[in-house]
Amino acid sequence: MFSPADILSSVDNACLVLLTEFSDMDTSSIFDELALTTFIEEPVVMLGLVGVTSFEWPNGERLSVQSASHSSQAEIIIFERRIPDRTCLSVNKSPSALRPVLYSGFVGRESLTDFINSKCHTYRSSIGGLSIEGYHRKEILNSLFSIAQISDVTMEDIMLSSKKTVTTQWSSSEKMNTLDEQEDYSGERKHGFKTSDEEMLHITHEYESCPTVKSMEDGETNTCDRSNFDVHKVQNDKEIPQCERITAPSTQQFFHEYLKISKPVIITNMTKSWPAFQKWTNEYFKKEYGNYDVYIKLTPRGEFEGVEKADLWENFKSFSIPHEVKVQLQHPELVVVRPASFSLKFSDFLDMIENVTSGELKNVSAYLEYSSIRQHLPDLEDDIKEMPFIRPGVHKLEHLNIWLSDGNTLGKLHFDPYDNFLCQIHGQKEVILFDPQKNENLYEAHIPEAILSYNKTTGEFRRRTLVDSTSMVMSPVDILRPDFEKFPRFASAMPLNCTLMEGDVLFMPSFWWHEVQSSPSRTARHNLAVNFWYDPFLTKEFPCPDCRLDINPRYRHLL
Repeated sequence: MFSPADILSSVDNACLVLLTEFSDMDTSSIFDELALTTFIEEPVVMLGLVGVTSFEWPNGERLSVQSASHSSQAEIIIFERRIPDRTCLSVNKSPSALRPVLYSGFVGRESLTDFINSKCHTYRSSIGGLSIEGYHRKEILNSLFSIAQISDVTMEDIMLSSKKTVTTQWSSSEKMNTLDEQEDYSGERKHGFKTSDEEMLHITHEYESCPTVKSMEDGETNTCDRSNFDVHKVQNDKEIPQCERITAPSTQQFFHEYLKISKPVIITNMTKSWPAFQKWTNEYFKKEYGNYDVYIKLTPRGEFEGVEKADLWENFKSFSIPHEVKVQLQHPELVVVRPASFSLKFSDFLDMIENVTSGELKNVSAYLEYSSIRQHLPDLEDDIKEMPFIRPGVHKLEHLNIWLSDGNTLGKLHFDPYDNFLCQIHGQKEVILFDPQKNENLYEAHIPEAILSYNKTTGEFRRRTLVDSTSMVMSPVDILRPDFEKFPRFASAMPLNCTLMEGDVLFMPSFWWHEVQSSPSRTARHNLAVNFWYDPFLTKEFPCPDCRLDINPRYRHLL
């Protein structure tokens, strides 16, 4: 017999299916069959008895099992497993009462099995063992794609190599104007990853404003003068793998060969037929939307959401993290640097990115990122198309965003809890991915945040504000300059290079870690992409390095 204390202590680890004293003999007999046969090998389901009449929660509240649509009392109730709230590190009091899910349907072994499966997220057959859906789920989870299946190149291999492929150095003028001059910003800041396709090595990435910005579309290379620094190149007998590149797949092919096994893939020439490909010029945006207010992000050297030491910030000595929060942080000494931000007219933003791309404006990079098309620029949706191989009415589109920048941007290592279609319109993006099969190698955790400030009059950035919030999706590892002493497990992480050319679409499955280096189109004078974020087919709790991907309950009907 489950007591209130038993229930409150058990729901963190199990889904409770309980028989009340209002059940008749037939229901009790079927319940025994479920307990002794159907769910006997299911570790996340506990079946038992509960006495409703004398039941009282610690707060004095009674347990109600009367259905709103029926006058009778429920014979079987379920307390669903309580998913921990990983979004907040503050200590929350455990609830002193819970609400059960009441079963009010036909009492039969199959119908009850279906009900328990749906509420407890299990896959059992009514006669015991796995259901057909359960076997499909097992097959999917056992066949998830990992980079280790196609490569043995690790980050340690890359960093130990003495070869050089691509070089660059930031000049001292690119340091934040008012930031600590003792901090070393020099060094390699491009990915420079060698791939089996040598042409991918020659995509240029401008970190120093340069009057001769070139891009692959013109068959030219960067002519800016740079000093040599150690970079990332693999030994000659190894190559960093590239994403598979395919033409538009069928719906069945995409589901079985990519979506359900969490495998990234580049689909070529998908956006070139969109009206946006020819239509979305800076001149068009200025004419149609120039007077619109846009909310942009700014950094001094193109790096967005990097991680650095907290003691570099002005309010470090006066800022304190509550002890109960600090002890849960793996790296309380680090912060994710959020960019400065402000609103301005779309036309002014476009002038800014053109000036950065041409070299007239230095020491700043501007980005219109994570900007919802449907919320802010809804007419633009007519110029783009969802992927034709996505099942209509099945995959739920959560967000549709535009990404527009000067092209000199580096989005640091993170994951997104969505299935992502990143659609390149103008410019290129080199995306370095790491799979989510071993998140402990990427040090998934809460990381405190800080926000840059920017003086529009002087053009100066300041490390002004540490804030009482944390990032849940960023990695503390700098993949360009990894500290293997601080992050030793990252040495065994394996990268995948997915470089997007104009017209390409990258399918990036949920929870894949990625770092994105953009470069501008010379003719378009910007880098432009849109992305579709869908409710993921595979999901997990986060931040949680030990939690593994599983089928999103929303899509169990596809199994």
